Amino acid sequence: MLKHMSLNNIEDLVNQFRIEGHFKSAAPYGEGHINKTFLVETCCNKYILQRVNNVVFPNIEDLMSNIEKVTSFISSKGKETIKLIPTKKGKSYFKTEDSFYRMMEYAENTITYQKPVSLDLVASQGEAFGELHLLLSDLPAKGIKEVIPNFHNTRQRYLNFVNALENAPKDKIEIAKEEIAFIREHEKDYSLVLNEIEKGNIKTRVTHNDTKINNILFDKDTGKYRLIIDLDTIMPGSILYDIGDAFRGLFTGENEDNKDTSLLKVNLDIFKAFTYAYLSKMQNDLTETEKKLIPFSAYLLTIECGIRFLEDYLRGNVYFHVDYEEHNLVRARTQIALAKDILKNLKTLQQITEDYKG
Repeated sequence: MLKHMSLNNIEDLVNQFRIEGHFKSAAPYGEGHINKTFLVETCCNKYILQRVNNVVFPNIEDLMSNIEKVTSFISSKGKETIKLIPTKKGKSYFKTEDSFYRMMEYAENTITYQKPVSLDLVASQGEAFGELHLLLSDLPAKGIKEVIPNFHNTRQRYLNFVNALENAPKDKIEIAKEEIAFIREHEKDYSLVLNEIEKGNIKTRVTHNDTKINNILFDKDTGKYRLIIDLDTIMPGSILYDIGDAFRGLFTGENEDNKDTSLLKVNLDIFKAFTYAYLSKMQNDLTETEKKLIPFSAYLLTIECGIRFLEDYLRGNVYFHVDYEEHNLVRARTQIALAKDILKNLKTLQQITEDYKG
């Protein structure tokens, strides 16, 4: 079994996979923060090699099983998706003494965006994830593993926060008293989607759970989206989690760490562009409850993120990377400010959603 690989001996690792041609080079690639990624070139082809973060994703078998099932299902429908390169022993990943690696074909002639630079791009983001949800709508969710338990269980996230609050230093509780009060006042909101799932009014589906625009590859020539990447967080859940988190990211933009919370506002044009593009793919597959709760999902995923940041602040910054002591408190305040603005605009967002005619 190979030991941990560096760029000096990465050729040995690459050669564990069924690649075309002889190894030429490998270089760090992309801007991801979870997995370590390399662009590998042979004399005949290009590949993406990743070291999977097995702290974030400790169950590599479930993780890769999910990706294999989803990519195989999408391919069977004639759509482009990630193409895994098996090892010479036929597995979807290779294990060294302390790490796990996987390889994929490089998608030629594609481009990614770190943020949407136009409403057209926002619409493309909505359309891309709408098509993904539609493609996966008849893939049974029960066959997909929960690689991060309770990832969007907002009811449980709130209970975790309450536990942190009970054990937090008094000075931190005093500093964050306004944020704590807001979160506690809205406790009933955190079970709404879960209650509707339990009633059968919201379907449990296969969801992506990281619906940022930089997880979409666009064609360099046509500008059209081609495929969605970063399938590590594929899990069973509600598509409202995917939709809501997309809105959260779009509305927050670059202001997640900004101490000026007045910049955290709903953008009605962005909401309309994403929602209408998404519904152009999914309107006939949504339940009435799912469609009704699209605006609420933006609030729910935003406040969930705020709860997580504030919990980490109260616990002493043990989960999220921080640059200074109150960094997570600042992040919590941005999310709460945005959540408040979403609540203020909820009726308008609901009307926009209802006005869509297809």
